[in-house]
Amino acid sequence: RMSEVRFSKLSVQTCVCITKYIALLTTCSDVIMSLTLQLDLRPPRSKLVMEKSNFADEKSRHRKNVEEHHFNHMVEVFIPGCAELPPSVQTEFDMPDDYYLIKDVPLTEFINKDFIENFVKKGSLYMLSHHTHIDKHNVYAVLPTGHLILSVHKDTYEELGLVGQPSQFNRKVKRKFVVEVDLTQDIFVPGKKNYERVKKGFERTELKADFLLSWKPEGTGQLAGSILSHFHGRYSCARHSQVPQASRHTDLLLPVLTSSQLGDSDDGDWCSARECYEWLGAVSCGISCNEAPEHYISRFCCPDPSEMTPVAVRHSITGFVAPGKVLRIQDSLRSYMTDNKTTSPWVALTVHGFADSPVSWARREHGFHHGGENLYTFLFFPDSTYWLFQAVGTNDICP
Repeated sequence: RMSEVRFSKLSVQTCVCITKYIALLTTCSDVIMSLTLQLDLRPPRSKLVMEKSNFADEKSRHRKNVEEHHFNHMVEVFIPGCAELPPSVQTEFDMPDDYYLIKDVPLTEFINKDFIENFVKKGSLYMLSHHTHIDKHNVYAVLPTGHLILSVHKDTYEELGLVGQPSQFNRKVKRKFVVEVDLTQDIFVPGKKNYERVKKGFERTELKADFLLSWKPEGTGQLAGSILSHFHGRYSCARHSQVPQASRHTDLLLPVLTSSQLGDSDDGDWCSARECYEWLGAVSCGISCNEAPEHYISRFCCPDPSEMTPVAVRHSITGFVAPGKVLRIQDSLRSYMTDNKTTSPWVALTVHGFADSPVSWARREHGFHHGGENLYTFLFFPDSTYWLFQAVGTNDICP
């Protein structure tokens, strides 16, 4: 009987514990469900600007768009109807265009009088801080216009003591600030008030970073690599080349396009520019669009109407690519498309900017948010018409 009583008490205590445990699990489940329902699962906002123009048009922006996109990470060409790049295009890709990585450079180097006179004012200088994330770190850049851009946190900004503006993308909390210094101003010289203020701010904060560098001398007779003489011996300097990559596609479905129309066809005679742009992105990522969309694998497919091309080539370079090289590739593609022997209905040139650059086009502020995308694509047609796509993310000013 005593054993039966003890067993009965044990059973009751066990049941109570189990009941409390189940109640706790139910409460946790409700909390988790509540948090899940509060999550915003919508994709981040992005901006895509599309335009149609002609290379012969006096108002064409094809050169300006390339020149003002200063910091390029990857250049990609897609040519249907070719098994390999045309010789003229291949030549431009193979043209040496080295860049440099300079480590632990203090910002005081950029206001050195000799540096400004010999390099900033006598060529196109591109410098971007390396391994700095725009959403977490201070980021710096020197533009070919001679502007030094600083995207810094609030504490750094207050210690600098320079005039700047709150970031366009967090004006309410003011976590980051953007400071611009025009290195080419006639009054920006040692002894002048503005110069000395900048110098003291840089010395006080001791800001430094690793920098990617590319310099294109203009009419000076100097070599592009001569800028290393300014840094050599005091900082670690390394030369780098862009990394090429090529792939070939066979029996590929292409969207049918007409150069005069960006929108859909009422009769279904051609694809829209937006459909084509999405398809190009899928091809660039190596996604097969020839098959019918599979629910669990990929929902991408070639838009209708489409046509089969027996072969297509995709070629890219990755690294630190100056706009001058992009312009030369652009010109070679234009020449290829106006050649009467071309077998391609169109060709595409896509250029990706650095995700953590402080600017996208010109001096427009750039942020990362979820992806940091800032890229553009040209579609060239045989009649000298082109389509231009400019894509940026949530934390970007519309180009």
